[in-house]
Amino acid sequence: MSFSPLPGGGYLQSIHVDIDQLAKYVKWKMDESDLSLRDAAREAGVSAPTLSRILKKGRKRSRPDVDTLGKVIRWVGVPIDKIIETTTDQEEMAEPGVDTVETIEVHLRADRNLSAEAAQAIAQMVKVAYAQFAQSSKGRR
Repeated sequence: MSFSPLPGGGYLQSIHVDIDQLAKYVKWKMDESDLSLRDAAREAGVSAPTLSRILKKGRKRSRPDVDTLGKVIRWVGVPIDKIIETTTDQEEMAEPGVDTVETIEVHLRADRNLSAEAAQAIAQMVKVAYAQFAQSSKGRR
């Protein structure tokens, strides 16, 4: 798989969908149009239970798939940037307080191809190498 650079450089690293914000827009649209949950779901092109899950509050609600998000966002009629935030690798690297080694460890632990022991061993090697090279490059800045 290859990735294309984004305009202005960098690569897309993460996408955050603000479901709470989407739920507010859905509720507003339903109130403005005086729609029941079933009618709103029909207009949006999704099932009533799916729309109900979007409206549900709390951290345990399930996240809708991309097709569902697209349908609901189009139905609500708000710009996608009001619901979705993206981060590029350049933004993440520039973020203060981001610990490089910790970020690598998280990715290693999440890698399904590695056992917990292998991920821990690789993380330890990264820590040692990072500490060595980070110290030696400080004098060159």
